[in-house]
Amino acid sequence: MSILLLLFAPGLFAIYWLIRLQLCLSRMRYLVDTYGMDRKKLQKLKCAQLKALRESIDQLREANDAYALEALIKPYRA
Repeated sequence: MSILLLLFAPGLFAIYWLIRLQLCLSRMRYLVDTYGMDRKKLQKLKCAQLKALRESIDQLREANDAYALEALIKPYRA
């Protein structure tokens, strides 16, 4: 049983890592397509920072605060 775990552990870890990578890339693609942000500037951010950026953008959109939204997005525009 433990031998099977040792054999499958790297594969399971790789699948987990690929899923996390795809989630991060999906967040980045959404920001690039929706707001015209620069992909190279967003690549410098970590996954948690991308998530926080998108959540803060969503909060500002719900609050209809266009000036704060523009100030938040402007540094990442192309």
